[in-house]
Amino acid sequence: MSRAPAAWTLLLMAAVLLGGEFAPYDPAASVGAPWTPPGDGSLLGTDDAGRDVLSRVLAGGRALTTTALAAALAAAVLGTAGGLAAGWAGGRADRLLSGLADLLLAVPFLLQAMVLAVALPAPAAVVAGTVCGGAPLGLRVIRDLTRQARGSGYVEAARGRGEPAAAILGREVLPSLAGAAAADLVLRFVLALQLAAAFGMLGLGPEPPAPDWGLMLRENLPGAGLNPVALVAPAAALAVLAVTAAVLAQSLAATRTPRPAKITKVEAVSRPVDAGPAVNGLDVDGLDVVDPLGRHIITGFALRAGPGEVVAITGPSGSGKTTALRAVLDLLGEGLQRSGGAMRWQGNDVPSGRAARRWRRVHVGLVDQDPVTTLDPLMTVGAAVLDGRREPRATARTMLTELGLDAGRLWSRRANRLSGGQAQRVALARALLTDPALLVLDEPTSGLDQGALDLVADAVERRRGDGRSITLVVSHDETFVARVADRIIDLTPPGASRPLPQPVPEHAAGPPPVADEVLAVRGLRLAHGPAALLGVEDLSLRRGELVAVTGPSGSGKSTLLRALAGLHAPACGDLGVLGRPAAWPVDGRGRGEVRAIQFVAQDPAGALNPAHRVATALTRPLCLLAGTTHAQARERVPELLRQVGLDPELATRRPGELSGGQRQRVALARALAAGPAVLLADEITAALDAASAAAILRLLASLRTGGLAVLLVTHDHSVAAGADCIMHVHDRTLVPQSPARTETDGRAR
Repeated sequence: MSRAPAAWTLLLMAAVLLGGEFAPYDPAASVGAPWTPPGDGSLLGTDDAGRDVLSRVLAGGRALTTTALAAALAAAVLGTAGGLAAGWAGGRADRLLSGLADLLLAVPFLLQAMVLAVALPAPAAVVAGTVCGGAPLGLRVIRDLTRQARGSGYVEAARGRGEPAAAILGREVLPSLAGAAAADLVLRFVLALQLAAAFGMLGLGPEPPAPDWGLMLRENLPGAGLNPVALVAPAAALAVLAVTAAVLAQSLAATRTPRPAKITKVEAVSRPVDAGPAVNGLDVDGLDVVDPLGRHIITGFALRAGPGEVVAITGPSGSGKTTALRAVLDLLGEGLQRSGGAMRWQGNDVPSGRAARRWRRVHVGLVDQDPVTTLDPLMTVGAAVLDGRREPRATARTMLTELGLDAGRLWSRRANRLSGGQAQRVALARALLTDPALLVLDEPTSGLDQGALDLVADAVERRRGDGRSITLVVSHDETFVARVADRIIDLTPPGASRPLPQPVPEHAAGPPPVADEVLAVRGLRLAHGPAALLGVEDLSLRRGELVAVTGPSGSGKSTLLRALAGLHAPACGDLGVLGRPAAWPVDGRGRGEVRAIQFVAQDPAGALNPAHRVATALTRPLCLLAGTTHAQARERVPELLRQVGLDPELATRRPGELSGGQRQRVALARALAAGPAVLLADEITAALDAASAAAILRLLASLRTGGLAVLLVTHDHSVAAGADCIMHVHDRTLVPQSPARTETDGRAR
């Protein structure tokens, strides 16, 4: 949010509330003849009773504004509280609160207002009218946003560390919706202001000679021909206050979350690169991007791609790959801006602002780094792929099929029920549907199994050499890049070593045969609704053990980890934690059991609360589960960040200021902060470059020597190769594959 609207609104509110102190005359006293035009003695002339118009305008907004503020606060608090309760509880509570809101909205607002104005004193009528007319709208908005937030990674992380519902709503959900809630408060203020002024104009407000803008409009309408300023001045004051507040509401609403397009990387400065000869396609030269403080984020970026080419951009996490491409497309996050450079598409300058949106709609297909956040969780897959376009459904279904998805089964499924790999391909199908001239893919293969990755590569290769389309690919997967790209632009900062082609996991010695069993699962059955998803007959982990889980996208691997973390209710099964029976729901586990099992989700974009700084995200589990004081937790934050390979200076940043790989490592640090016995890790290396992934694997190997057990979901065979045991999903059952060693205790996996 820009600070200018807030500053202007605060200044204007102060002027309205204190303006009466600077009135040149007593607002209720007659100083001349009625409706005298502006002159030396009276800057704005006089009104119907000969009172000074300027004095009455300066004093006439205080009571009206105070009443409007009280009414807005009441409506916003009730609407926000009701929306949080309805969105979180669901079921009967949701139906009751939403039904009450719909009932109030069904009654004409004007009828409500008039009845209240007759039955109650003017200030009370304004408050009641604003609550009845505004709170239901706020409830509806906050309810929908709360429902979305409830399924986010940061809320699940809070549930996974045993936070009660009230704490999650207050500490996680409400801060993430602060922009929307604040915008609703300001809009309720505008509604209350208009209502109070209308009551004054109709003679239902304050009695003369009280200074009131609404009353002034009523009193001075007959003399508009003699002194029009007496009528225009209060109307202008009302309009300026309402418009300023509305601009503030719009600015606040722009900050609400989740916000899929806000993915920026603000660490590294790129260097000029050899981008090849100029072509009649996309031509970027000398692109510079700066942050709000004027610091250069991207310097001298150059890129040239001709028709039929696939150009890949590589480099370590945080090197500016995503920021550079989003600058080209005029999609930079809030606070970042292009400060220099030329960008041309087919010989014409790439537009900015509203024109850029039209240009992207016609020419560009984009798959973001975190595609899960770009899909409306309440929208079906079919609607998401079509995206409001008039393409034939058969074409969209064919596109899904070509990417390895069962179009018939998934077409009517909501996006929030997709696995990460499925969501990745749905987003790609949406981008490919119109065969865009410029296709931009940001990490299109993260989290995909080999079969799905091959299908994505085939889709990119079909555009290669067609003499028309251009494809830009950002990827950490150098094998994929080598397969599909004609040219590679490397944004590795000068002096930094290039990452290895593949992360090389370090083989840790297996746990001793007598190691304690920290996790045991027997007879587990997982389902989504009535459909069976995955069965696990026997799964156990001992201290220091690493078990890898592999299988195709959508086979239930992530759901398995969520069930073990207490976030997904299984159909049946037994769970043991630290040698004792444990409840499946996290709410039924003791503090020790909650601390023992910590979960790192696959989606780095949704894993962290966008309203919280990194330090806040790390101190909460330290205080709640590790038993440290807040001061001690703050002191440990730099150590945790260094442990996962991050600069401690990132502690002051919010997730929107981090790269995808940085967010993933912060989520890992948050899980390790609790001091768990078992780490459930879902594709924690997929969003990382090879060097960072190798560092994380070395960290896990080090932690395993201290007794940490790891259950790791991965599609990367080189990562799985470092496990003590590999479990594979086959025919909806988790079965052993290539055990690394023979268990001396005879237990079967």
